Amino acid sequence: MKSNEHRSVESPAARERLTQFYARFNHAVTDRSDTDALAAMVTDDVTWTDATTGARSDRRYSGTDAVLENVVLTPRERADHLQALPERFTDAGETVIVEGAYVGTVDGRHFDIAFAHVFELIDGRIDGCTAYRDTALEQRVFDA
Repeated sequence: MKSNEHRSVESPAARERLTQFYARFNHAVTDRSDTDALAAMVTDDVTWTDATTGARSDRRYSGTDAVLENVVLTPRERADHLQALPERFTDAGETVIVEGAYVGTVDGRHFDIAFAHVFELIDGRIDGCTAYRDTALEQRVFDA
Protein backbone atom coordinates (compact mmCIF):
# COMPACT_ATOMS: atom_id res chain seq x y z
CA MET A 1 0.00 0.00 0.00
CA LYS A 2 1.38 3.36 -1.01
CA SER A 3 1.26 6.16 1.55
CA ASN A 4 -0.60 9.36 0.83
CA GLU A 5 2.21 11.87 0.48
CA HIS A 6 -0.28 14.75 0.17
CA ARG A 7 -1.74 14.23 3.61
CA SER A 8 -0.47 16.74 6.14
CA VAL A 9 1.74 15.51 8.93
CA GLU A 10 1.56 17.07 12.35
CA SER A 11 4.41 19.40 13.13
CA PRO A 12 5.61 18.83 16.69
CA ALA A 13 6.86 22.43 16.70
CA ALA A 14 3.42 23.87 15.88
CA ARG A 15 1.67 21.70 18.46
CA GLU A 16 4.28 22.58 21.09
CA ARG A 17 4.00 26.29 20.28
CA LEU A 18 0.20 26.30 20.55
CA THR A 19 0.28 24.22 23.74
CA GLN A 20 2.60 26.89 25.13
CA PHE A 21 0.13 29.60 23.98
CA TYR A 22 -2.72 27.95 25.92
CA ALA A 23 -0.50 27.53 29.00
CA ARG A 24 0.42 31.22 28.89
CA PHE A 25 -3.23 32.18 28.30
CA ASN A 26 -4.26 30.12 31.33
CA HIS A 27 -1.52 31.67 33.44
CA ALA A 28 -2.55 35.20 32.40
CA VAL A 29 -6.23 34.65 33.20
CA THR A 30 -5.72 32.64 36.39
CA ASP A 31 -3.04 34.76 38.00
CA ARG A 32 -4.34 38.03 36.50
CA SER A 33 -0.77 38.50 35.31
CA ASP A 34 0.47 40.63 32.47
CA THR A 35 0.25 39.45 28.90
CA ASP A 36 3.84 40.10 27.76
CA ALA A 37 4.56 36.37 27.31
CA LEU A 38 1.47 36.03 25.10
CA ALA A 39 2.35 39.16 23.12
CA ALA A 40 5.68 37.59 22.19
CA MET A 41 3.83 34.64 20.62
CA VAL A 42 1.81 36.68 18.10
CA THR A 43 2.76 38.82 15.13
CA ASP A 44 2.40 42.58 15.38
CA ASP A 45 -0.53 42.55 12.94
CA VAL A 46 -2.25 39.45 14.35
CA THR A 47 -5.98 39.14 13.69
CA TRP A 48 -8.48 37.24 15.83
CA THR A 49 -11.92 36.60 14.41
CA ASP A 50 -14.70 35.54 16.73
CA ALA A 51 -16.83 33.60 14.24
CA THR A 52 -19.85 33.10 16.43
CA THR A 53 -23.57 33.53 16.10
CA GLY A 54 -26.16 35.69 17.80
CA ALA A 55 -25.54 39.06 19.38
CA ARG A 56 -21.80 38.41 19.60
CA SER A 57 -21.27 37.59 15.93
CA ASP A 58 -18.45 38.59 13.63
CA ARG A 59 -16.10 40.28 16.04
CA ARG A 60 -12.66 40.82 14.54
CA TYR A 61 -9.68 42.23 16.41
CA SER A 62 -6.46 43.36 14.73
CA GLY A 63 -3.11 44.07 16.30
CA THR A 64 -1.49 42.71 19.42
CA ASP A 65 -3.09 45.14 21.87
CA ALA A 66 -6.64 44.67 20.55
CA VAL A 67 -6.32 40.88 20.50
CA LEU A 68 -4.93 40.69 24.05
CA GLU A 69 -7.54 43.11 25.37
CA ASN A 70 -10.50 41.25 23.84
CA VAL A 71 -9.29 37.65 23.95
CA VAL A 72 -7.52 37.60 27.34
CA LEU A 73 -8.24 40.62 29.53
CA THR A 74 -11.99 40.97 28.98
CA PRO A 75 -12.86 37.25 29.37
CA ARG A 76 -10.84 36.95 32.57
CA GLU A 77 -12.92 39.74 34.10
CA ARG A 78 -16.17 37.92 33.25
CA ALA A 79 -15.33 34.66 35.04
CA ASP A 80 -14.31 33.74 38.55
CA HIS A 81 -12.05 31.07 37.07
CA LEU A 82 -11.28 30.39 33.40
CA GLN A 83 -9.03 27.94 31.59
CA ALA A 84 -8.70 27.01 27.92
CA LEU A 85 -8.01 23.29 27.58
CA PRO A 86 -6.76 22.15 24.16
CA GLU A 87 -7.74 18.55 23.50
CA ARG A 88 -7.06 17.78 19.84
CA PHE A 89 -4.69 19.28 17.26
CA THR A 90 -5.13 18.90 13.51
CA ASP A 91 -2.10 20.19 11.66
CA ALA A 92 -2.10 21.30 8.03
CA GLY A 93 1.26 23.05 7.88
CA GLU A 94 0.87 26.75 8.62
CA THR A 95 -2.77 26.16 9.62
CA VAL A 96 -3.55 24.27 12.82
CA ILE A 97 -7.01 23.49 14.18
CA VAL A 98 -7.29 23.08 17.93
CA GLU A 99 -10.41 21.60 19.50
CA GLY A 100 -10.93 21.96 23.21
CA ALA A 101 -13.03 23.62 25.88
CA TYR A 102 -13.19 26.69 28.04
CA VAL A 103 -13.88 25.54 31.59
CA GLY A 104 -14.32 27.44 34.80
CA THR A 105 -16.83 29.10 37.08
CA VAL A 106 -19.04 32.19 37.02
CA ASP A 107 -20.79 33.18 40.25
CA GLY A 108 -20.11 29.70 41.62
CA ARG A 109 -21.64 27.94 38.59
CA HIS A 110 -19.40 25.61 36.58
CA PHE A 111 -19.18 25.82 32.80
CA ASP A 112 -17.65 23.76 30.00
CA ILE A 113 -17.90 25.42 26.58
CA ALA A 114 -16.42 23.60 23.58
CA PHE A 115 -14.29 25.56 21.12
CA ALA A 116 -12.48 25.13 17.83
CA HIS A 117 -9.64 27.54 17.03
CA VAL A 118 -8.20 27.71 13.53
CA PHE A 119 -4.71 29.20 13.82
CA GLU A 120 -2.54 30.61 11.05
CA LEU A 121 1.14 30.50 11.96
CA ILE A 122 4.06 32.35 10.40
CA ASP A 123 7.55 31.30 11.52
CA GLY A 124 6.09 29.78 14.69
CA ARG A 125 4.15 32.91 15.69
CA ILE A 126 0.38 33.26 15.61
CA ASP A 127 -0.67 35.52 12.76
CA GLY A 128 -4.38 34.83 12.92
CA CYS A 129 -7.07 32.83 14.61
CA THR A 130 -10.70 32.17 13.83
CA ALA A 131 -12.50 31.07 16.98
CA TYR A 132 -15.70 29.02 17.06
CA ARG A 133 -17.71 28.04 20.15
CA ASP A 134 -21.24 27.35 21.39
CA THR A 135 -22.49 30.90 21.87
CA ALA A 136 -25.96 29.86 23.05
CA LEU A 137 -24.34 28.01 25.95
CA GLU A 138 -21.94 30.88 26.52
CA GLN A 139 -24.84 33.35 26.80
CA ARG A 140 -26.62 31.11 29.31
CA VAL A 141 -23.46 30.93 31.41
CA PHE A 142 -22.32 34.55 31.30
CA ASP A 143 -25.61 36.43 30.92
CA ALA A 144 -27.56 34.58 33.62
